[in-house]
Amino acid sequence: MKELEKTKRISISAVLFLLIVTIAILTFEKPENVFEKNTEATLQEIVSNNYILTLSELDSKESSQYQLIDIRSNFEYTKGHINDAINISTHDILESGNIELFDELVESNKIAILYGEDPNDANRAWMLLYQLGYENAKILCVETNYIDNKFQVSNHALEKPAVNYAQVMQLAKSAPTETKKAVTKPKKPKKVITLPKKKKRVPEGGC
Repeated sequence: MKELEKTKRISISAVLFLLIVTIAILTFEKPENVFEKNTEATLQEIVSNNYILTLSELDSKESSQYQLIDIRSNFEYTKGHINDAINISTHDILESGNIELFDELVESNKIAILYGEDPNDANRAWMLLYQLGYENAKILCVETNYIDNKFQVSNHALEKPAVNYAQVMQLAKSAPTETKKAVTKPKKPKKVITLPKKKKRVPEGGC
């Protein structure tokens, strides 16, 4: 009888476990957005600077070739923005409606040109889009500010690093690794201090 009860308990627990696994599989939802580019591919693109456009390069393009996207807040966008630019702030990029818009831009071979207060401000939005697989996203190298409450756009001068870090990293990868032998310092001999022996005192007094 005890063995039958044990087998019943085991079978019931097994059925419950299978039910839990089945429910978990059925209710599992895949993430809507998955990164397609890894960190190394993103860094290589950053080093190339191919994702940056200047105002003169923007002027040379026809308006049908791109879509300007203001990644600032809606408040800043309402105060002033570049003509024909739409507002998609950085923290709203992953919303389903905005993802559909970027998909439409890819299908129509249009460039998504992002701009913000400066290129560093737009860089976060660009990195997010690039890692999601949107290689048509570019950054407009401009600064936006207000002079006498009027919206102004000016060129932003990119700082050139004093060292070509990409080249340095490439040389570091190709250089042979040498195993450094551990240098053992010779141990200094310990100084031995001899203490003088104390003389025993002769007991005073006599018989």
